[in-house]
Amino acid sequence: MVGDIAPFISTYSKESQRVRDSYGPHLIPDLSYGDDVEEKLDLFLPAMPVNHENIPLLIFAHGGYWQQLSKNDHSFLATAWTAAGYAFVSINYGLAPTSNIAKMISRCRRAINWLGENHLHYGLDKCQTHVMGHSAGAHLLACAISPGIRDHDRSRLLTRPQRAILIGGIYDLEPISQTYVNEPLGLSIESARALSPQFYDTDPLVALDIVYAEYETKEFIRQSKAYAEKCSTSTPHIELTEVPGRHHFDIMYDIANTDTALFQQLSVYADK
Repeated sequence: MVGDIAPFISTYSKESQRVRDSYGPHLIPDLSYGDDVEEKLDLFLPAMPVNHENIPLLIFAHGGYWQQLSKNDHSFLATAWTAAGYAFVSINYGLAPTSNIAKMISRCRRAINWLGENHLHYGLDKCQTHVMGHSAGAHLLACAISPGIRDHDRSRLLTRPQRAILIGGIYDLEPISQTYVNEPLGLSIESARALSPQFYDTDPLVALDIVYAEYETKEFIRQSKAYAEKCSTSTPHIELTEVPGRHHFDIMYDIANTDTALFQQLSVYADK
């Protein structure tokens, strides 16, 4: 568990601004993947890709309880992932109360589909698309890869990711619906269940890396383990990882550091 989260969020933002200021032509900011002002993404390209026409892609959805933060606060992740040979994308998906969760899922699917449709323009390998989310972002991506979850637009995921990396995720929204967090979300018991990936099958062809920190809250740990157990019955390629010595916020430092065991585990993918 962690007390004051402000120092961690401040570090995210300051490091992200530093990265954005230093990336030069390898950063293509604020690409529109849809018509709404919220539907923007940033694309960070590796300076020296192995193949300029087939760059593996990692798409990131941020956390913030569906009501805080943005893609701009998570640019700090780009340096490590582009150094590992990936193109790194961070997406905005709109925040509550202006956007509801069903609309956020629609936007995640739309962003993934847009990148699949436009991969040739940026030298991306559509067949090596990976998605990664933290906290609320992990929830949204778990929903996006679950065909049975109906989003705002009743859309489908047309670009299938090879893998989803889900970090500190929330997979059952019913407990959230009973807390103050739900005030801007407006979830009922019924809508919370309808938007909970714990109760739906994921696409079995999408490999899963489910990650949680040792010092997460008991509920976050319980949900990660329960979701991994549930998915193991239908998803052949699944890995559950506990990261020692980390909590919900500083685990992202390991995701942003090429020297950590966690980064090396997640970035080295057999088909990359």
